[in-house]
Amino acid sequence: MRSLIKLKLLSLFCGLSSAAATDLRPNIVLMMVDDMGIGDTSAYLGKSLSERSAPIKLTQVTPNLEAFAKRSMIFMDAHAGGSMCSTSRYSLMTGRFGHRPYLKRQGWLPHGPNLPMIQPELVTLPEMLQANGYETACVGKYHVGMAFDNGKGQPARDYYHQDVDFTKPLLDGPTHQGFDEFLGVPGNIEDALDTEPRILIRDDRWELTDRKQMVMGGWNRHAGKVLADPSWDLTHIGETYLSEVEAILKRKASSRAPFFLYYVPNANHQNLGEEGRYYVPETFQGRPVKGAALLSDGSPAGERGDMVLENDLAFGRVVKLLESLDDPRNPGHKLIDNTIVIFTSDNGPNEGEKVAVNYQSGGLMGKKASITEGGLRIPFLLYWKGRFEGGEINRTHFALTDLFATFAHLLDHPLTENDARDSYNVWDHWTGEAEGDDLRPRLKFCHLGKPYSNDAMSLREGAHKIIINGGLGEPAIGKGAAGAVTVEKYHRLDFDVTESEDFRNPENEVRVRELAEEALRLRNVGHARDLGSAVNRVLLQDDGWHNLRNDLNGEVGFEFQVRESLSVTQLGMWDDHANDSPIREADEAPTDWITERPSFAGANGRGLAASHAIRLAERGQIIAEVLLTPEAPGELLGEFRYVPLEGAIKLRSGKTYRLTMTTANRDGDHIHDPASYDGLSPVTHPLVEIVRSVFLKEGREVPVPTWFEASPDYWRHRLPVGPTLKFSE
Repeated sequence: MRSLIKLKLLSLFCGLSSAAATDLRPNIVLMMVDDMGIGDTSAYLGKSLSERSAPIKLTQVTPNLEAFAKRSMIFMDAHAGGSMCSTSRYSLMTGRFGHRPYLKRQGWLPHGPNLPMIQPELVTLPEMLQANGYETACVGKYHVGMAFDNGKGQPARDYYHQDVDFTKPLLDGPTHQGFDEFLGVPGNIEDALDTEPRILIRDDRWELTDRKQMVMGGWNRHAGKVLADPSWDLTHIGETYLSEVEAILKRKASSRAPFFLYYVPNANHQNLGEEGRYYVPETFQGRPVKGAALLSDGSPAGERGDMVLENDLAFGRVVKLLESLDDPRNPGHKLIDNTIVIFTSDNGPNEGEKVAVNYQSGGLMGKKASITEGGLRIPFLLYWKGRFEGGEINRTHFALTDLFATFAHLLDHPLTENDARDSYNVWDHWTGEAEGDDLRPRLKFCHLGKPYSNDAMSLREGAHKIIINGGLGEPAIGKGAAGAVTVEKYHRLDFDVTESEDFRNPENEVRVRELAEEALRLRNVGHARDLGSAVNRVLLQDDGWHNLRNDLNGEVGFEFQVRESLSVTQLGMWDDHANDSPIREADEAPTDWITERPSFAGANGRGLAASHAIRLAERGQIIAEVLLTPEAPGELLGEFRYVPLEGAIKLRSGKTYRLTMTTANRDGDHIHDPASYDGLSPVTHPLVEIVRSVFLKEGREVPVPTWFEASPDYWRHRLPVGPTLKFSE
């Protein structure tokens, strides 16, 4: 099987131009609808979400998805990266957990203008595919933030977007993050809540640029305040998207490059406005839609069900096009023959009860914006002819976050240490080649409203799940745990997939503590997957993106352990670039308008402004020390300076060591703060485990100052990028 699927193809990697050479890189069509639960499609009717659970008895009737399920692989434990739209889409695009960006107090971008959630330096899924020769397109709802030009080259910030210069291209949007083409909207288009202009964006340009032609839309408190194209028609936006998808697929039928189509309609999201909660046309693709949706028991599915039916018809049209269009890279075949087709949702259903089981979620607890399974577990149908087909059931637990690493594996694309840090390759679990279940830990984010804080999280390891209340995702949130883990519930999903029972008891407490410790580690380390760091001589291999600070008087550093004996030959420190500066003061709370970014690279512009003692200690006793001064700054290697020790110091596994550097407030030499807010964390030697950050003032350990009163757990597994060391060969 692997030899068939792994795609080590001469035509791909050796650049053959012969017409006879078949390029087998698969096209990828990913249709991700909005707010659709497992029970919203008859693809799951009669199927059991776990080996012990009863079959699903009630769903909406979706003829096209039901037919597609019979020819595809059906996943029972696929998850969104978060229980709300922006968080989930960010996870898919970046391969990072949903709590990693600046959006930490809720899972969707707030109403009004928003800073892009994805920093330009992060490699996205479509950018990875572009690097492998793919043409990429996005149609529909983007919702990870766009930056509109205010006419002065800066992001517009007016709540109703009155400061947008519509004649200017976007400063940041889908075409800046890996898509060759785009047609769609920034986010939600709910007249009662959202204020984004009701104007389509094509690529990086507004389709209407003349303000004189715009009208004022909106509803309720936004009535007459939202800029709109006079031709804006919310009822038929699904048809607009599908027409664009059809045009893209027809163009791809004459292209020699593989393609990635990310089709993300706004439906089934509520569109509360003057005409009601859901806007659907009378007919779609020549079929009745309004009032036509049914449940599997024959009862009406309601107006939201009509929107689900619209998506079902749209997906059916996409499949038919793939079946009818010739594959230009494989003469005699159709596009469907070499296209990975995925149908899924960004999170659970937006209808049902938050603290109850719902048919829309397939009988799971909760719905959208819930940290329970009903908010996170989603429909996921996967087809690739000859590989994933036949209606086979797959019970692998994975998340949309994992698509990045999985597709990279499929294309033999090596991930760097900064790419898709929380994305696991699940290919062998899809194909059935893996031995055993996927027990790798996955963090999920956000719960809107009671009974938990908005930043609540869950951790899953196989069937074991804990729900974590506030203060881990957003450590400074009110009434939260300030960076510690507060376990509210422990579930065994293999016994109770509905989460009706809390399995926490004295007998299970050890397991609960293990899961809590793993959640803290994943949160603080900044990555879940093995980054593949090289076993070389340096402890700090990449300085990360944490904010800079130069406000401490004393010694700052960290405790660490080694996994096997290593010998230290040099001590040193990070040397900031002259152009580096903090994005905020260390005692200022982060905002949604400034994101952490990489520091400047290059040797020019570096140099110490003050003297610093670097000290290595064991059990409080200094075992090695060097002094770096502006006159004798040591040897510069990349962004770090080193001074050799007179003799090697052997470090042994099982012992805890402390590495610190002296620093003075405003001495001119910055360090990276120990904790990231939304940037990438530093990369350390794979044989070194960071225990915690430390700060010594007048020889006495005190808490590291920050913008809130942090718990001790907030500093565990974290280090300030300042002092460092080198090992022997």
